[in-house]
Amino acid sequence: MNLLKSILLGYLRHALTVAAGYLLAHGLIQQADQQVLISAGLALAGIAWSTVNKLIHDNELRLARAEQAPATQIAPAK
Repeated sequence: MNLLKSILLGYLRHALTVAAGYLLAHGLIQQADQQVLISAGLALAGIAWSTVNKLIHDNELRLARAEQAPATQIAPAK
């Protein structure tokens, strides 16, 4: 997962750089704001990635516990 995370964050960093460059070229942001926007975008992406990983991990734990739980038997109706 770490390789995938590195690759995706690299692509995201480049996409944010291109987007910030576009905004800078069209006068919508100052040059000093460019690094702030890129850093904020990467920070938000890191938070989102961590949240998704936690949700996936919690779901996997829940499924593993359900598989380990003994099956309950229901008595047949008379």
